[in-house]
Amino acid sequence: ERRIGIARDMLGRAQAVRGQQVQRIFNEELNNVWRQLFIRLAPDEAFVPAFAVPQATGRPVEAVLETLYRAGGKGGNPRGMLSAGNLNTAALTLFLALHLSVPARVPWLILDDPVQNMDDVHIAQFAALLRTLKYKRRQVVIAVHDRQLFDYLTLELSPAFNGDRLVTIQLGRDAEGFTTAPWELTGF
Repeated sequence: ERRIGIARDMLGRAQAVRGQQVQRIFNEELNNVWRQLFIRLAPDEAFVPAFAVPQATGRPVEAVLETLYRAGGKGGNPRGMLSAGNLNTAALTLFLALHLSVPARVPWLILDDPVQNMDDVHIAQFAALLRTLKYKRRQVVIAVHDRQLFDYLTLELSPAFNGDRLVTIQLGRDAEGFTTAPWELTGF
């Protein structure tokens, strides 16, 4: 009985701490940043994703994903309201919004093939979005698997202001099968 009481107390404390963290992170600031980023990458989408944090007392606090009409009002379940491509865009922009809306613990962001399944228009909008991160003094590390995309992003993300730099690294293999990593530094 004593151990069960201790376990219930620990569970209650853990849920309280988790609830505080959910309310601290999944707030209107995050939703506003997420909305702005999502609209930049999906300007024609009628719905935008958002988090709602219900204030149910006595129950664990959960962040609930929902969609909102751009003009206001609630939409439906995101899986039913957004296309598969825009669900990917929602996930990517949520990742960026989380990075931008909470105090940075590290000044860089690592993205592995972030434009997968995006068309050329969305890739161009994403590159413009990444340029804005540079002005916020965030280092961005991007891994891409397509040479044309690599060349395009190299051009789009080239240094644009004093102190701005771009380092490009192309992984490959030499004739003996050893990994090569020639790199190039471009400064403003």
